[in-house]
Amino acid sequence: MDKKEILEKSRAENQPEDERDRQLGQKACTAGYRAAIGVNCFLCLLLMLQEQFAGGAYTDWWPFMLAVFISKSVHDLTLYRYHRRRYDLIMGLIGLIPTILTVFVILKGGL
Repeated sequence: MDKKEILEKSRAENQPEDERDRQLGQKACTAGYRAAIGVNCFLCLLLMLQEQFAGGAYTDWWPFMLAVFISKSVHDLTLYRYHRRRYDLIMGLIGLIPTILTVFVILKGGL
């Protein structure tokens, strides 16, 4: 195979999207992940403050915290899967602890 054939084969394989499109898609997913985490954290704070000052909240804030914990843990464990960095594994496993505890709190509260 000469250089021209290799280049044509590469273009044919990557026709649907190029490297730039993949990077933009990855950035979009990262932005969406961060937005979801931010919204869940904001809702938790809002519901905690409402419960503290008004004596009751519109809804319980534990499910939103569960979403935050699960998102962070899955994020770190996915990074470990692809990069095999021990730090990502440890952070992912540590992130499972509050996830499990939150599930117990939700089940105990009868949601």
